[in-house]
Amino acid sequence: MASSKGKAREDVHWQLGWWELSPLLDRAHRPLAWSKSSVIFSAHHTKPLVLARHFNSSRHFELAVPQAIRLDPDSYSPPTLIYISPDDDWLFAYFSGAKDNIGCLWHRGLHLDAWTIGDSWSMAHGAGIVAAAWVTSHREWVVSDSGTASRLPPLGPTLPFNSPILLLVTESRDVNVCLLPPSVPSVKILRTSLVQSTTASESTSPPLEGTSLGGRHVCIAAAIGLSYNDPSILIAMRSHLLPPDDPSSDHPLDMVLPLDLDQPLPAAHTTSTAQSNLWEIWGEEAMIELCEVTLGKGGAPTQVSTKPLPPISRPGSRIADLTFFCSQPEPPGNASPMATKDPRRQAKEQADKRGSIYLAATFINCVDYTSPPQSEVTIYSFTRNPAASSRWSLYKEHTRTFTTAVLAFLIPSPSKTNVFAGFLDLSALSLPDLTNDDRWESSPIMSITDYVGRDVPAGLATSPNNVLLCMSSFTPEPRVAIHALPRRKPIPGPNAESRADLARFLAAAVLAHSSLSDIVSLLISNSSPDGLLSSSLVGAMAILENNSFGLSDVWLYEVLGVATEIARGKYLKAPDSAEKALLEAQWTSLHDMCSVATLETAFSDCRDGDSYDLEAIWQLVGLAMWFKDYLERLIKDCVTIGDNFANAQTQVSAIPLGLANSSLLHFLHRYPLNNLQSTVSHVKRLRDDLKSLSPKVENAQMAKELLMDSFACSGVDVDALSSVLEEVKVISATISASELRQCLASFSPIPSLRPQIQQIVEKICSSKTVNRQKLFIKAADLVDAIYQWPAAEYAKEKDRDIVTKGVLLHRGTILRCVRCGGRYEVSDGKVGDHISLRWRAWERTWAYQCICGGSWTFSVVAP
Repeated sequence: MASSKGKAREDVHWQLGWWELSPLLDRAHRPLAWSKSSVIFSAHHTKPLVLARHFNSSRHFELAVPQAIRLDPDSYSPPTLIYISPDDDWLFAYFSGAKDNIGCLWHRGLHLDAWTIGDSWSMAHGAGIVAAAWVTSHREWVVSDSGTASRLPPLGPTLPFNSPILLLVTESRDVNVCLLPPSVPSVKILRTSLVQSTTASESTSPPLEGTSLGGRHVCIAAAIGLSYNDPSILIAMRSHLLPPDDPSSDHPLDMVLPLDLDQPLPAAHTTSTAQSNLWEIWGEEAMIELCEVTLGKGGAPTQVSTKPLPPISRPGSRIADLTFFCSQPEPPGNASPMATKDPRRQAKEQADKRGSIYLAATFINCVDYTSPPQSEVTIYSFTRNPAASSRWSLYKEHTRTFTTAVLAFLIPSPSKTNVFAGFLDLSALSLPDLTNDDRWESSPIMSITDYVGRDVPAGLATSPNNVLLCMSSFTPEPRVAIHALPRRKPIPGPNAESRADLARFLAAAVLAHSSLSDIVSLLISNSSPDGLLSSSLVGAMAILENNSFGLSDVWLYEVLGVATEIARGKYLKAPDSAEKALLEAQWTSLHDMCSVATLETAFSDCRDGDSYDLEAIWQLVGLAMWFKDYLERLIKDCVTIGDNFANAQTQVSAIPLGLANSSLLHFLHRYPLNNLQSTVSHVKRLRDDLKSLSPKVENAQMAKELLMDSFACSGVDVDALSSVLEEVKVISATISASELRQCLASFSPIPSLRPQIQQIVEKICSSKTVNRQKLFIKAADLVDAIYQWPAAEYAKEKDRDIVTKGVLLHRGTILRCVRCGGRYEVSDGKVGDHISLRWRAWERTWAYQCICGGSWTFSVVAP
């Protein structure tokens, strides 16, 4: 955090002082939240607004605010809490105001930026929100060091319905349990006290704590702890004891002394003296209060019960933060071999396992305010003790004091057995003994030179796959910066590629259908080591194949989307050069493989018995014409490479393949090759069906003429190609799975496969598939080919729909993919008066994500 950035300047000497740590001591926040879909939510630095920005793209937007804030924005501060649910469906933010405080919930629609207000409510002063947490049915995917993929149990109580619960800890030391739709018609709040054993079965509003000569307690810091496979919720609080608000309790000092000093002081003066002595007790209390919260039977929140636990006595230092950490249960990959043979037995064993839960309390001691402040962190562990009156036993595991650096934050590591500690540098501490873990690399956090030593973290959020850290600061110019989190050092031994952290994170993200933007950002970074990208992709594919139970094709489509995002990311970052042209060819070829896989499903879904749905004939013809154009590009590349082979005077291994190299993956890899062969069969069958069509079907007859003209001018004979692909599959079968993984990871064939490439190219070029005249000379390029104008103009149209492959008509909502940049026009599936229910059902499968797996946004964004 203290490293300078930019050109070298004159030596800047500074010493960290307590005044520069006032934001930490005052627990001021500029909150951040990083969603599963890789959207970073932050607070506007002056206005009561929640800002959103998609990481790794220029898409940004604002969330609508409740009516009370919209009508009087000057009465409310920027949000001090922002929490996103693990399933990415709900967002909560808290706004403090001059008149009242407001909590707001937003619900996400199908698209990345489709957020609408679900509900909002006001809160009185003294009952503001201090901490929040989500309880959901979400289960995280993890991959063990041995390469075994599994899903962790849910965190916290198991809910009987697919609807999250929001937990809120208030300044009045209450817990609010917010029930969300669809489990209830509208948001319902159950409130109960955290300082006495209570049960709430309906929404109640107990009065705030009364004020008296002893003052009132206000919660200033809180943490909510959830553990795996555990129905209990733990809450830790630290409170301030404040003077009473009641003006009648104030006693003005009487400065008038009696003339006779032997006389006793007036009663009012005696009371004032006693009142003035109470100032010594105001301030932060010397204990951390604990409470256990349980929901109704079976996790159903029909009632909420609280039971205070013995507090932790901690006088002296001021608290900086309270955080719960939970270690995961032992994954199946680390269990005995016998325990993992039967999946049902494995699931039962996992359901009985519970993780360990720890409370980390961070304190800052400014000593005498003349020397650098000291920070201290103490770890407490919680274990169940059924024999005692309390269900939990608390143990102080370890305390560590830092005298040469101030502890700025603690965040969980991906391994769940460590925490990342942020000082003036970043390192990993082991739980629960707080020793430095040498298995992890350190990761410096860069700061602007002008703010060295003062760039105190104001808000933190880790990326969906726990590889990046987003941090806001208290600098005069508010900013949000992205930093790389520490990574474990390489694990030696066999299968090192599939044991590497990034490979395991990639595989887990694919299994969880989570955004990979954070991992992609690391892989394409200029600072990444050579070979990291390829080895990570190879390792991830090996993990997915080993955990696919014979259904590896299910994940290969996802892998193509990931490879597309990585290759396009490299293309966008590359300078204008030959390398950029090569990268463009690579990511385009990978995206075309996704398109062909999509086309195959469209033709299959629109089958009507032995023929195709004529109500969808225009849409299917549009797909067939795009596929015809793609086949021509593919065969052109084969012809170009074949000519290089024929004219070469050197060995096959020395022949450069040029930009056409990446397109050959469609013939080498079995998954895209199978999709290609199946789509060729569909297009042939569609053409043959239309040939025998009765002229009475006017709508289909027009589509037939367009398709026949298009294939009549094509330089590729699909009948001959269908036969050749059978022979190509025989050659492809000789390539090992390891070589295929390396090809996809390299976005092009590897050098060792050049003999197979030569065989495939020669078979295609020597067959009747290729008509060189029609392939390289198009009718639209000839002056006397006016009769071919409609088809030619259609083929040259560039403004294409990424899903339907038709022309964008701009009649409906235009969506854009944040992964590939493709656009999709949401329509009702009509062509004139014709509606195909089969086509409409197929098209609606892409309402949530693009054909490459990327998320949609409403507005057009820059690439």
